[in-house]
Amino acid sequence: MDNSTIKDNIRKVRKAKRLTQEEMAHKLDISLTAYRDLEKGSTSIMNANIIRMAEVLETSTEELVLGYRPVHSPAKLLEDIRSEYGGKISIMERRIADLEKLVDSLEETIRTKNEIITMLRNLLGEDK
Repeated sequence: MDNSTIKDNIRKVRKAKRLTQEEMAHKLDISLTAYRDLEKGSTSIMNANIIRMAEVLETSTEELVLGYRPVHSPAKLLEDIRSEYGGKISIMERRIADLEKLVDSLEETIRTKNEIITMLRNLLGEDK
C-alpha cells in the first residue's frame, strides 16, 4: 500500500465526516501545515499517526490504509448488520409474520369456498 493511497483514503474519510484540514490538525494537536503535508503525501505517515487519525475520524486503521473495512468473520459481519439495521430487520420480520397469517387466512377462505362449491354442485347434481 503506497502513501498516496493512504492519504487519499484519509482525505475521503475526513471529507465524509465533514471535517476541515484545520479541524483535523487541531484534533491531532499538530500544525495545519504539518497536517497538510501528511495529507498531501509530502510527509510519511507513521503508524502512530494512522492510529491517531483513525481515532479522530472514528474509523478503523484498516479503512484508512485499505480504503474499506475488511470483514473479520461472518459472526462479526452479522453483528454489524444487526446493530446497523436491527430495527429495520425487526419491522420486516413482524411484517413477514403478519403476511404469513394473511396467507393462512386466505388459504382457509379458499378451502371453505371450494367446499361450498362442491356442496352446491352435489345439490345441483341431485336435482337433475
